[in-house]
Amino acid sequence: MLGYEYVSIGNMKRKLAAEMGISISEFDELGLRPENQKDFDLKYEDYQRSLSSDANIILDSRLGFWCQPNSFKIFLTVDAHEAAKRIFSQKRKTDSYATEEEVYIATKGRNDEMLERFQKLYNVNYQDTSNFDLVIDTTGKTTEETVSLIMNAFTQRQTNHA
Repeated sequence: MLGYEYVSIGNMKRKLAAEMGISISEFDELGLRPENQKDFDLKYEDYQRSLSSDANIILDSRLGFWCQPNSFKIFLTVDAHEAAKRIFSQKRKTDSYATEEEVYIATKGRNDEMLERFQKLYNVNYQDTSNFDLVIDTTGKTTEETVSLIMNAFTQRQTNHA
């Protein structure tokens, strides 16, 4: 639609986890170890910071707002149970959940760990919505509805900055 490149840090991590033959949860646990910090968190943050601010990129990342502060920053939220339902239905190769409840518990734990880790590493709360230009609760919205809201806000921003 826009001709932008899509860069997903989560997909990059899931791909690496699959190559290592481990789950995304196991990958994240490895990243919690201080000796792995350089090869996990810092590697991805350095990569995000290295992206040109002039490039036509959609960066999907918890810390994208921080790594690319001059970008149009969007925060998508979703009810935790709906998130678990969506993740469970995707049947990702790097996940092996038996139930939606298991996804819910794992996702909540992972989010809590990341919030604490990023606070310690960077003094950043990636869930603080004041860091974003647009906040959308996607619970009950289709992908098309969410994209429409984003496109309208993005177009409005481009018009205002022209």
